[in-house]
Amino acid sequence: MKKLVLAAVVLALVAAPVLAQDAPKDKKVNITGTWEISVESPQGAMTITANYKQEGEKLTGTHVSEMGESPLTGTVVGNQITYTLTIDMGGQQMSLVHKAKVEGDTITGTVDLGEMGSMSWTAKRKK
Repeated sequence: MKKLVLAAVVLALVAAPVLAQDAPKDKKVNITGTWEISVESPQGAMTITANYKQEGEKLTGTHVSEMGESPLTGTVVGNQITYTLTIDMGGQQMSLVHKAKVEGDTITGTVDLGEMGSMSWTAKRKK
């Protein structure tokens, strides 16, 4: 009986750090507000203002840059966000899919540019 109890204690001690590592994925966040996004594009560094509005898991808002303002729609699940915005590229519509992770007042992720590849981006919450 003592061996069984000891085995259960050891298993609990070994499993606890593994379970704790998965916990941040389940952490709920609210990204409503204004964020400053930094992107290193092929044309050089770009700064974009993101205005996010989160209602539960639904995400809406806009990106504002020197190219204009583009609406976005997506989701926030735990601390993972996914959204799409469509920009006008000289008369052609291009959908950009953003996937990222929220940690406090910082977002880090990638944007899928379709046939043109992908880029990394980071955002900081404006206070």
